[in-house]
Amino acid sequence: MNKNVQTTEQNKKHRDAMLLVEHAALASMSDGVVVSDGEGRVLVLNRAAARMLKVDPDTVLGHPVSTLFERFSARGRMTVSQAMERLCADPYSYGQSGKPAETIIEIGTRFIQAHLAPVLTDVGEFWGIVTVLRDITREVEADRSRSDFVSNVSHELRLPLTAIKGYCDLLLHDAVQVLDQEHVRFLQIVQNNADHLVALINDLLDISRVESYRLDLDIRPVQLEQVVREVADTIKPQCDLKKLRLMVEIEPQVGMVLGDPNRLGQVIANLANYACNATPEGGRIKISLSSSEEGVQVSVSDTAARISAENRARIFQRFHRTEESLAHEVHGTGLELPVARILVEMHGGRLWVESETEGGNTFTFVLPRRVDVPSDISVEEEKPSETNTVLVVEDDEDIAQLIALQLRREGFEVLTTAYGEEAVSLVQTEPIDLITLDMMLPDITGMEVLHRIKADPATAEIPVIIVSVLLPEQTGDADREAIEHITKPFAFEKLMESIRRTLDVSKKKVAPVLAPQ
Repeated sequence: MNKNVQTTEQNKKHRDAMLLVEHAALASMSDGVVVSDGEGRVLVLNRAAARMLKVDPDTVLGHPVSTLFERFSARGRMTVSQAMERLCADPYSYGQSGKPAETIIEIGTRFIQAHLAPVLTDVGEFWGIVTVLRDITREVEADRSRSDFVSNVSHELRLPLTAIKGYCDLLLHDAVQVLDQEHVRFLQIVQNNADHLVALINDLLDISRVESYRLDLDIRPVQLEQVVREVADTIKPQCDLKKLRLMVEIEPQVGMVLGDPNRLGQVIANLANYACNATPEGGRIKISLSSSEEGVQVSVSDTAARISAENRARIFQRFHRTEESLAHEVHGTGLELPVARILVEMHGGRLWVESETEGGNTFTFVLPRRVDVPSDISVEEEKPSETNTVLVVEDDEDIAQLIALQLRREGFEVLTTAYGEEAVSLVQTEPIDLITLDMMLPDITGMEVLHRIKADPATAEIPVIIVSVLLPEQTGDADREAIEHITKPFAFEKLMESIRRTLDVSKKKVAPVLAPQ
C-alpha cells in the first residue's frame, strides 16, 4: 500500500516537474505561441507572443482570441479569421496532413508569420488551435531590397518592349497588303517573342511584389462568370495554335465573391496558360465555375501528362519545374503557379491540384462566397458625339507617336504632349473627352497632373487612363482618381477596349432601380 502511495507521489512530482519544464520552454522561446480552445478563448500566451502582439497576458487570457487581432492590418485580421474558421470547421483534414495554415500579418512596421494548426488528442478529439508567430521583418526587408532591384530592371526593359511590341503589332496589321507570307511570319516571330519577354517580366515582378508584401488588392464585389469568360477569350488564340479544344462550363447563379477582379483573372489565366503549355497538341482544356460547400470554385483541367504525387507537393514552389514539364519541353519560368497560389491565399482561399491515374490534371481554387450584390441597374443612354478627342500625355516620343497613330486609325482626334504643365493647360482650352496619362514626365509628375485636373470643377469629369511602366501600387492615390491603370508594355486592343468602354460609360446616366415598397 505504502509502495503504491509512494509511486503515485513520484508520478505527481514528475508531472509537476514536466509542467514546469514545458512552462519554462514556452517562456524561453523566441517564437510566439498562442493556444485557444474550441470556443476561441485564449488559454496560453507566451512572452514572445505578448511582446509581438503588444498585449498583457493577464488581460487577454480567457478572452476571445479575436482581441489579439486588433493591432493587425485589415488584411491580416481577415486572413487569420478565415484560417481559424476553416480549422474549426474541419480540423481533422489539417491534422491528418500535418500541414499548418500559414499567413502573414502586419503589426505596425513589423511583419509576423503565423502558422496555425489544430490541437488534437491521441484519440482525435479537437481541443483548439495553436498559433505559432515568428517575426520575419528582417527577411521581408531583404526581400524588398531584392524586389526593388528587380522592379527597376524590369521598368527599364518595359519601355523599349512597349515600342517594339506596339510597332510590331502595327506592322502586322498592315502586313497582309504589303508583305509576302514569309515576311509576315518573321514579324509574327518577333511579336511572339516580345509577348514572351513581357510575360517573363510580369512573372518576375509579380513574384517579387507578393514576396515582399507590396501587392495591394483592389477589393470589390466580383462576378467570376465574367472573369472566366474574359480569360477564355484571351487564351483561345493560344489554344488554337496548338489545336487544343477549349471548353468553358459555368454553373448559373454561383454568387459573388469579394476580391480584386484583375488579380483573380490573373490566377485563372496563370492556371489556363500552364495547362495550355503542358497539354500536347490535340488535347483538351476545360475551365469550370461552380458552387461548393466552401464557396465559389474555379477549376482548370487538362489532358497533359499526370503530375506525380511528389511533384504535386512541390509544384507551387517558385521556379519549380516538374519532370513531366521538362520531359515535354514545357516553357515558362515556373512562377505562374506560385503566383496563383499566393494571390488565392491573399483572397482567403486555397488552391490545390489533383491528377488522374490515366493522365490529366485539375487545378482548383475556392474562394469564400462573401456577398450577393443585386445587378438591377437602369441605364439611360445619351447619343455619343461623332468624334472624340483624346489627349495623349507621354514623354517617350516613340510610344506617343504609336498611341496617336493607332488612335487616329480608329477615328479619334488626337493631341499629344510630353509635358505635364502643357497637359493641364490643354484640358482647359481644348474639348478633351479622355486623357491617357504617363506618370513619369520631365517637368511635373503624372500624379500632380491628375490631381490638378480633378481639382478643377471644369475638368474634373474628364476620364483619365493611366498608361505607365509604374505598377498600380506604385502610383499611390492616383489610381483612385483614374478610370483604369494599364501597365506598359500593353496590347493596343486592351487600351482601345478601355477607351471605348470609358467613353461609353461617361455618356450614360446610371441610376439604381428601387424595389417597390
